[in-house]
Amino acid sequence: MARYLARRLLIAIPTLLALSFLIFLLVTNAPGDPAEEYARKRSGSQEATAQDIRNAQKELGLDRPFFVQYGSWIKGLATGDLGESFAKRRPVYDVLKERITATLELTTAALLLILVVGLPLGVMAAMFHRHWTDQAFRVAALMAASIPGFFLAYMLIVQLATEMKLLPVAGRQGWESLIMPAIVVAITPAAVISRLLRASLLEVFTEDYIRTARSKGLGSLQVVLRHGLRNASIPVVTYLGTVLGALLEGVVITEFIFAWPGLGLLTLEAISQRDYPLIQAAVLMAGAIYLVGNLLVDVLYGLLDPRIRLEPAAR
Repeated sequence: MARYLARRLLIAIPTLLALSFLIFLLVTNAPGDPAEEYARKRSGSQEATAQDIRNAQKELGLDRPFFVQYGSWIKGLATGDLGESFAKRRPVYDVLKERITATLELTTAALLLILVVGLPLGVMAAMFHRHWTDQAFRVAALMAASIPGFFLAYMLIVQLATEMKLLPVAGRQGWESLIMPAIVVAITPAAVISRLLRASLLEVFTEDYIRTARSKGLGSLQVVLRHGLRNASIPVVTYLGTVLGALLEGVVITEFIFAWPGLGLLTLEAISQRDYPLIQAAVLMAGAIYLVGNLLVDVLYGLLDPRIRLEPAAR
């Protein structure tokens, strides 16, 4: 296991380097000129002179060749220096540190909701296969997976916040403010996981060891929990590894709608202000989280099913 993890970490390093280069290339070639935006804000006028723009480019380091800028950025990343925000004139690390807590709260709440709702529904649907409850579950899961997140968000705001006044409309004002954003982020992945687990359990139920367990007099729930769930969880774990990236993607829109002060809202603000260092750091962080999620999935494979060998065969 240790050798396997070491190999994966070594593979992750060039992957992150390639990702960082792609991010830097796309961001620096995006439409608009951050130096012009910076010069306008600094002068307090709607128009910036050519000299003001040149001065801003020099101050921000944008007058240097592309590979010089990229090399300087990578060197800073290696030492923990993410650069300075063009718009906020503060270290990017400090800006991200202020916002990451809110995003971690939202993603953690959504992930717990996905597991608490998706897994039991998947088990129940498999146990009541070909029953009317299974059909109702399949319809409900399909509807839940098909609802656009922005539409659900506005419906929750109208019903729970505006009409019933049960929850705050927006902002981060306590645990009550977390309920609606977490539901919006979690509903589609929870529906997908429940359907995956249902299909996987139905396949596992045809195995000989399941029939043997039932012949020994074990109840249906005991058979599922003690013998079926472990092997049936592998597709779910695979999806969970990819859902981390999907959660971060969904959080961007959700944070905007609910004015949740996290990384998603910060990234949108940075894009509108053409704040290159902040955009690059936020996107690279999302990519790193995605890589970590896939590494955890590979480790869980070996824990769930010992037949999956993480180490190469000895020769």
